[in-house]
Amino acid sequence: DRRGGWRDPGQDLPPLRLTIPANEYILDAGGVQDEDVYYEFLEQPPVEPVRRLYSVDEVRYSARVRDSVRRVELDTINFEFGSATITDDAIPRLEGVANAMNKLLEKNPGEVFLIEGHTDAVGSNEANLALSDRRAESIATALTNVFGIPPENMVTQGYGKRYLKIQTQEPERQNRRVVMRRITPL
Repeated sequence: DRRGGWRDPGQDLPPLRLTIPANEYILDAGGVQDEDVYYEFLEQPPVEPVRRLYSVDEVRYSARVRDSVRRVELDTINFEFGSATITDDAIPRLEGVANAMNKLLEKNPGEVFLIEGHTDAVGSNEANLALSDRRAESIATALTNVFGIPPENMVTQGYGKRYLKIQTQEPERQNRRVVMRRITPL
């Protein structure tokens, strides 16, 4: 709301109409048995034609534009209440998606990935936005420090409690999560 004259480019797009099954649009990391699935999923094109190229800020701030590309729900990593810390035992759960990112970067060093942080609905909007930013940044930092993903290929954005996975105002671990998208085609 404080972005001044910014206008959501998603307002110019028709409603999203998925013509593929939901599991080909959203990949839940918890259900992945073979890590090659991450690469095959992320290398897929957007789920609708891209009408024009968007700036990184347009992608970050427009849910409708982001919805044009598939997303990986990193639901194998949930944060403790009020925390953005990744536990040491959670780091290996990033390996499959990190390997897919590295493989995509080998083919195209200009790939860009959006790392989204989310919170549950407990707390103020401001506190949740800050916390979700830190969650996205902690995942991006781990991807860089442990798996060698260049930081310049990642964009982080926290969305606070705006996009709940489980619709509840109560504390909910599944809402304290991170989502990753390959936004290069946008």
